[in-house]
This record gives sequence, C-alpha cells and structure tokens, in this order.
Amino acid sequence: MPAPDVFTTIDPKLFPAFVAAAELLNFTQAAKRAHMTQSGVSQHIARLEEQLQVQLFKRVARHVILTEAGGALLRYIREQHSIWNEFVESIRNEERGLSGEVAYAMPPSCLMSPHFSLLLERRRAQKNIRLHVQIRSSPEVVELILRNEVHFGFVTQRPEHPSLQFEHFCDEEYILTSSDPKAMRSLAPEDLFRINTVDYPGCDVYYNAWIRHYLPDETRDYYSLVHSGRINAIEGAVTMVRGGLGCGVFPRHCVAAHLESGALHEYQGEAAPLTNGIYIAQIKDSVPIRRVQQVISWFKEMK
Repeated sequence: MPAPDVFTTIDPKLFPAFVAAAELLNFTQAAKRAHMTQSGVSQHIARLEEQLQVQLFKRVARHVILTEAGGALLRYIREQHSIWNEFVESIRNEERGLSGEVAYAMPPSCLMSPHFSLLLERRRAQKNIRLHVQIRSSPEVVELILRNEVHFGFVTQRPEHPSLQFEHFCDEEYILTSSDPKAMRSLAPEDLFRINTVDYPGCDVYYNAWIRHYLPDETRDYYSLVHSGRINAIEGAVTMVRGGLGCGVFPRHCVAAHLESGALHEYQGEAAPLTNGIYIAQIKDSVPIRRVQQVISWFKEMK
C-alpha cells in the first residue's frame, strides 16, 4: 500500500499563525499580527506539528525558538509565497509590461540624498510603476518590513533578526555642525555633553555614533545630551542649527550646501571621518516580484 501524500494532510490555513510566530518568536505578538487569540495560535501550531509529525518550536528559558524543522517550513512557505506572487505578477504583466505599486520605507536623511532624485528619473521609463514611499526611522522601517507593509526598506542599522537579510548600499558620513565657527574650532569631543544640541527623529543613531567614534571610552550617550530645541523633521533641525539654537550631528549630504555657503561649520577632529553603512533590508530568502526587483536594481545601479 503506498504511503500517504504528506501534502494532502497539511492544512494551509494553519500557515498564517505559524509564520507570525516564527517571525516574531512571541506567541502574544503573533496573535495580534494574525488577528487571533494566543490560544488560537497555539492550537494552529499544535495541529500543524501533528500533521507534519515534527516539533516546530521549543522553549529555551523563557523564550521560544524555531527548531530546524520549523526553520525549514518557514523557508518553504516563503518560497511558495514568492513563487505564487511571481506567477500572478507575470500573468498580469504579460502584455502590459511592469506595473503596480512598489512600497518601500527609508529614514528622513535618505530623502535628502541624490539617490531619490535619480530613482525618479529611472522610473520615467516605467510609468506604470507607482511608488509608495514612507519616511520612517530605521526601527520603524524594520517593523514595516516584518509586517509585510512594504516590499523593502533602507536602514542605518542591522538588527539581528532571523527573518531579515541586509545588503550594503552605500556609506554616509556623520559630522557635528554649528553656525558658530569659533565654537567648532575650540571644541573638545567631551564638550558635546555640556553644549546645546538639537533633537530630531532618528538623531540618536547619529549622536551615539559620533560619541563612540570620538569618545570610545565614554559611557554616556545621546540621553545625556543637553537639547535646546526639538523638531520632528531633519530639515527643520538643520534650520535650527543654522539659526544658532545649538549644534547637531547630521549626514554630510544633508548639510553640504550649508557648509559650502558658510552658513554652517563642522567639527574637525583628529580621528578618521565617521562613516556608517546604509543597507537595503528585505525578508530573508524572499524572491521579490518583478516590479520590486526592477526598483531595487535601479538603486543597485546607483552604487
């Protein structure tokens, strides 16, 4: 008698609970994402384990981790999802070429880089591609990717996460600036904690990187700085620094024109320039649909 086909015993309706739990490694958070109760998530996973006759998760201390079989199942589901998306996309675009929405997210500083303008120029050749761009901090970009609300994103940090992959895109330089040239010439690195600074979303990454670079033994960080002004946009923060409200650490490309005009001045330390990588983040082992592949390839060509 032939062995039963294992695929006839697996219920795909159990996959969403499993994928949410596998990506978040937290059944409570998985329940919220899957719009289920926590017990419902546990029941779906238990049924899936029974159907497959393998253990998909195990507990270590107070944490949940994927087993080797669980990781293999997650990769399989993602591959099948990508294959299906690619198939549907190819049917839709067979006669009318690339079309549809490409959603991605990036930190505010990326909007001020030349890459965004170059992307818009490239997109002129594929006018049926619609861009949905969200300006978010790097942690928020990661969350959007994990929730499948964007196809990919740009981040200034690479958090350790089993569901994500990162590809280096470019490096940006971080500099400390002020409207007062004398203050920048006489500044010692440790003076950063006593002078006025401007606060804006995402600046903690820049300030902390600057502190680690110029004060490697310092135990204080961004939270020890004196903020004389706060604003919810990096462009506004640059304007505040130009207006003498305090100093600020920015990516060089965000203030290059102001440095050239003499409206801003930068700290010239003895250490090498402070650079940090910008990465394209995606779901690990995913195969993007054609229009997403096209937009990502445009960015890669800019490198």
